[in-house]
Amino acid sequence: MFDQQMIANIRESGLAQGAAEVEARNKLLGDIGFRVANGAEYALITSCFLPSLVTQDARCFARLLDHLGVDYTLLPTEYCCGNLLYRQALKDKTGEALKEADALAGEFLENNFGQARELGVRKLFSYCVGCDQVYRRLRDSLPLEVMWYPTLLAQVFEGGKLELEADYYAGCHYFYRQANSNSLPDLDSALTVLQRIEGLKLNQLNHRLCCTRPQQAEALVAGIKNHTIITVCASCKMFLEQALKDKGDYRVLMLPEVAWASVSGEGL
Repeated sequence: MFDQQMIANIRESGLAQGAAEVEARNKLLGDIGFRVANGAEYALITSCFLPSLVTQDARCFARLLDHLGVDYTLLPTEYCCGNLLYRQALKDKTGEALKEADALAGEFLENNFGQARELGVRKLFSYCVGCDQVYRRLRDSLPLEVMWYPTLLAQVFEGGKLELEADYYAGCHYFYRQANSNSLPDLDSALTVLQRIEGLKLNQLNHRLCCTRPQQAEALVAGIKNHTIITVCASCKMFLEQALKDKGDYRVLMLPEVAWASVSGEGL
């Protein structure tokens, strides 16, 4: 059932894309400005795909983490969480594929935890909500705490200033709910961060509507009141941009971009 080449890629290189992408990805992570240290309080899990898909937001995220004094490092070799396996496994009604996905994900994640222990890392945080989905599902068996990035930001971000009216879409997180007994990621922390930004006025969109389903996306777009939309999920960002492509002068920003603008004064 599973993509055996992808499994082999992860085992060999850590990346779902395979060893051929490792050098380019490492260069990109360096260009973005993410830290690599010999030890830190936290380890950042960036995901296989997000740095190349939302590079501008990743740059803002790196600057924000430094500004907030977060003591973190990248792992020497970050291993894919196996999220894509669950997309396939959830279609199997017997539950056997989910058991296999859990076993494979546990194997991959142990490589990350092994490196974290060597670096003296106390906690990990994930940039990607898809990664958080897997860590959340397996959390009872994990040796270290893993949190989604808004959870960490809510702990260290004290506030900023930004004169902006925007719509906020938290996302429906369909696959996340399927994999985690209908629970959602930590959306409360994401909203907490935004509410600490003085001058930011939000129109909250219906997060029960899915941006990946045409009819629901159409209803979602119909509720938009501003030309700036904020989201916490890279996939939501891309699907919203697609839905708005021919609708006018809209932009979709992620949480770190907005938080960084509020403390840096660089604007958006």
